[in-house]
Amino acid sequence: MIAAVDADGTQTASLDFFLPVTAAYLAACAGWLVLERLRIAPTAKESFPRTVHPWLDLALAIAAAAGIFLCGAAYRAGWLIPGGSGSVRHVSWALNNLIIFAPMAIVLAARRQGTETVLLPRDSIGRGLLIGAGLGVVGAFVFLLLRGELSRLGPVLLGVAEASNLTNLLPVMLEGVAIAFLFVRFRWVVGAWPSLIVAGMLFAAAHIPRQMESGLAVGEMAAFFALNTMLPAVILAVVVKSRDILWLGVVHYIMDIAIHAFE
Repeated sequence: MIAAVDADGTQTASLDFFLPVTAAYLAACAGWLVLERLRIAPTAKESFPRTVHPWLDLALAIAAAAGIFLCGAAYRAGWLIPGGSGSVRHVSWALNNLIIFAPMAIVLAARRQGTETVLLPRDSIGRGLLIGAGLGVVGAFVFLLLRGELSRLGPVLLGVAEASNLTNLLPVMLEGVAIAFLFVRFRWVVGAWPSLIVAGMLFAAAHIPRQMESGLAVGEMAAFFALNTMLPAVILAVVVKSRDILWLGVVHYIMDIAIHAFE
């Protein structure tokens, strides 16, 4: 969920960096729960989506993930839409991202599954996005405060509307939808709480090779593993409760600006 912190390999090897990031996302999640309790944030009106063929849907989701990976590799190899300059570069980047994540849309269409199966809301979308923006500001504030960099809050907020950053809003959102797509289908097979724990553990395990390369001690790696397991599990639990991945996408976008992920 916070894979963007990998933008700088040295950052993820420091608890001084990761702990403020963790606190920021937890503050945003807590904020959503409070606003939902106060009936300010939209409340999920439907039960969790279901399927009659969970193993088939999981297999297709894994195939779609492989397709996304291959499309991403094709983009990096220069085989998709060429870039260009100015506004053309932004348009080509957006189109390339639509191509990269197209396997997910193909599976949804083939299985005739609706947006609720990727935790996209059907109503109150604007309100959810506005709340996500507010919680993103809260998250950025917490992160910068704990880092002793509160003077950067103004530039971070101004950076939200910069064209160079807005170009990355679509892929950030699509990344969140893809995670929800996989998570929902994994949950159909293993159940609610196991899916949260396993998702967190997989996220944590993905960071181990880089941590080993950086020479972290076993105790430090264990601490990172616990944090990296807890954070995605908590975030996904809140997203499932809200049935809305979009508000988190806005939080993710603002946090990526705060941590220099786009630079």
